[in-house]
Amino acid sequence: MGLLLLLIICQCTINSIKTHSVSKPNIILLMADDLGIGDLGCYGNRTLRTPNIDRLAEEGVTLTQHIAASPLCTPSRAAFLTGRYPIRSGMAAFSRVGVFLFSASSGGLPSEEITFSKLLKQKGYATALIGKWHLGMNCESSNDFCHHPLSHGFDYFYGLPVTNFRDCKSGQGSVFLKGVQKGLVLPIQITGITLVSLVVVHYIGLLKVPFQALGYFLLIITISLVVLIFFFYNFRQLNCFLMRDHRIIQQPLSYENLTQRLTKEAMQFIERNTGTPFLLVLSYLHVHTALYASENFKGKSKHGLYGDAVEEMDWSVGMLHMLLTAVEGILDDLCSCSPN
Repeated sequence: MGLLLLLIICQCTINSIKTHSVSKPNIILLMADDLGIGDLGCYGNRTLRTPNIDRLAEEGVTLTQHIAASPLCTPSRAAFLTGRYPIRSGMAAFSRVGVFLFSASSGGLPSEEITFSKLLKQKGYATALIGKWHLGMNCESSNDFCHHPLSHGFDYFYGLPVTNFRDCKSGQGSVFLKGVQKGLVLPIQITGITLVSLVVVHYIGLLKVPFQALGYFLLIITISLVVLIFFFYNFRQLNCFLMRDHRIIQQPLSYENLTQRLTKEAMQFIERNTGTPFLLVLSYLHVHTALYASENFKGKSKHGLYGDAVEEMDWSVGMLHMLLTAVEGILDDLCSCSPN
C-alpha cells in the first residue's frame, strides 16, 4: 500500500519561455505506485526494458533524493495534492492500517483543502485524474461525493476511488482477510472466556445468569460473524469498481487491458483539450499488488508478473509521448513530471 516517493523525473519543454509568451503550460503528472528506484533503466537497471521512461529521464531531470510526507498511499497522496503535511489536513495515519480500505468509508480529503488542481482550474485549466484516487469519496451519504476527485478541482475522473487491492483479483491473496484474522483473535478469545466463565459461575451458584441473556448474546455474536463472512465473500463486488466521474461503470473491476483503458482515457483527454491549457494526472495502478499485465506483456519480462507490469507501464508512457509528438505545438507548451 505504500507510495514511496523515491523518484521524480521532470521534463519541461517550453521552447518559447525565453520570450515569456507561454504563461499556461500544459502539465502532465505520471504517478507510479510502489515502483522501486532500481527498476528503471535510467537508474541502472539492465534487465527491465523501460526505454520510454528512460527517454524522459535523458531529456529532463532525475532526482535520487526526495522526502515523502508518508510511506503510505492515502496520507502521501493528500500531501502531494495539497503541499501540506498529512496531519494538517487530518489525513495522517494513526491506525495500524493507515489508509482507506473501503469505498464506503466516510473519511477523506476535506473539501476545503486547497489542491493544485483547484488552483489550476481557477486559472482556466481543464483538469483530469485518471487511475487511482484513494482519498475518500463520500461523507454522510452514498452519493454526496464530498471527497471525490471532482470536489477537489478535477473536471474529469476515470479510475478507482480506493486502490488496487489483492482482494480485487483472484489468486492474489487478501489484505482484508489477513487484517480481519489478526483483529478478531483477541475479541473471540475474550468472548469465549466470558461465555465459559458465565456458565461456570452459574452452575456453581456464585451468580445466576439468565439463559435468555446468554441466548441473546450468542445470537448477536452469530449475526455479527455472518455479516462479516458475507462481507468478506462479497468484498470484490462491493469494494472493487471503476468509475467515470460520479458513475460506476464496471463492478466488480476487471483487470483485462486495464492499463490500456487508462492510457486511452488519458490520450482522449489530451485530444479533447489541445486548444486549452490542461492538467492531466495519470495515476497508474502499476506496480502495486494485485499484480497484473495484459496479454501483450504477460510473460515477456525477465522478472515475472512484476516485470511485465513495469514494462507495460513504460509502454503507456510511450503512447502518451507518441500522441504529444503527433499533436502540433503541444510539446512546445508542456511540463511533465513522473513521481513514484
